[in-house]
Amino acid sequence: MNNLATRLYWHDAYLRNFEAAVSDLTTVNGQPAVALSASAFYPTGGGQPCDTGLLNGVAVTDVIADDGVVWHLLETPLAVGAVHGQITWPRRFDHMQQHTGQHILSQAFIVTCGAETVGFHLGVESTTIDLNQATVNQADLEAAETLANQIIAENRPVTGRFVTAGDLPTIPLRRPPSVHEAIRVVEIGDFDWSACGGTHVRQTAEVGQIKIRRLDRRGAEARIEFLCGQRALADYRRKQGTVQALVNRLSTAEDDLPAAVDRLQERLREVQHQLRDAQAELVEAEAARLWANGSPAGPRRTVQAYLDNRPLETVKAIASALRARPGCVALLACEVSPQSGGQIFCAAAADVALDMGQIMRAATAAGARGGGRGTWAQGGAANGALLRQAFDAAGAALAHLAG
Repeated sequence: MNNLATRLYWHDAYLRNFEAAVSDLTTVNGQPAVALSASAFYPTGGGQPCDTGLLNGVAVTDVIADDGVVWHLLETPLAVGAVHGQITWPRRFDHMQQHTGQHILSQAFIVTCGAETVGFHLGVESTTIDLNQATVNQADLEAAETLANQIIAENRPVTGRFVTAGDLPTIPLRRPPSVHEAIRVVEIGDFDWSACGGTHVRQTAEVGQIKIRRLDRRGAEARIEFLCGQRALADYRRKQGTVQALVNRLSTAEDDLPAAVDRLQERLREVQHQLRDAQAELVEAEAARLWANGSPAGPRRTVQAYLDNRPLETVKAIASALRARPGCVALLACEVSPQSGGQIFCAAAADVALDMGQIMRAATAAGARGGGRGTWAQGGAANGALLRQAFDAAGAALAHLAG
């Protein structure tokens, strides 16, 4: 099978419908697949995803190339015979925009800062290139982006042609070709020459625009995420919608948004500080109340309380506050809900010679899970009934040890 003749997208990337014949049948990973006498479907490769579409009305879900044969994976089987093929055009044109944009941007990085592309991936939402320089900075991004969009605005022609190995010394390729036969060179009007088998637009203006969205440094390389054409427009619309929503909520102008956010953050810090102070006062007040209602036993005072509808962190802080009082032994339980259970906290002051881990072990024997030793132990139970059962067992153990 002559690939140059049968891969129709190499000759016309704008071909949406074509006629062919099924030349072979197989299955790939349990899915029916066919080879055709000629095909406009691009198979996954070179960083570009495959085309999708229809063959005689049957969905083509994947396209792969195996040893020179293009296999079309199908939703349902097809018989040998004539077929009408139809490419999913919005997907194809999107890939043409992104791939052509990648060529332009890769060359722009070489021109502006000498950074070469060593990796390329065309994803569903964005496209990335990996540069061989991790030192690229914001100024480099802006310079490359500006040059790339200038090339787009100049509407330079984009052409593809097949060459021989003997022709290569006369062509200023950005990178050496990865194949030795059927070498296809895509030229972007006196700006970039790349060995590439992908699909591309006819003129650079069809790329629309290129917008760099993100820079990630990865060891010795830098990954550039960018958008072209309709993807860039959709991203701009989304971000503009976000900006407008913030303008409306904050009742400010677009240019004043950063200052408005700064004011909100400062106010948030103030409120958080006030909240921490109020929470600390609440914890201390609750600890004082529980201490006052505790049971004295010689030099010690035992505080035992079953609480609910409290944040676990608040109850833990109360236990810590009680632990700071000389002679205090605290056993607190906090039930979040009957369905999800809660936590048990066992705490003792430094001058109390009781092992809180031993009390917690009594709770775990009654259905809780947890541990600890010395002056602090804690654990939890899966539901309210188990929590109450474990708390009662811990209280009995505490009474036995304290007695």
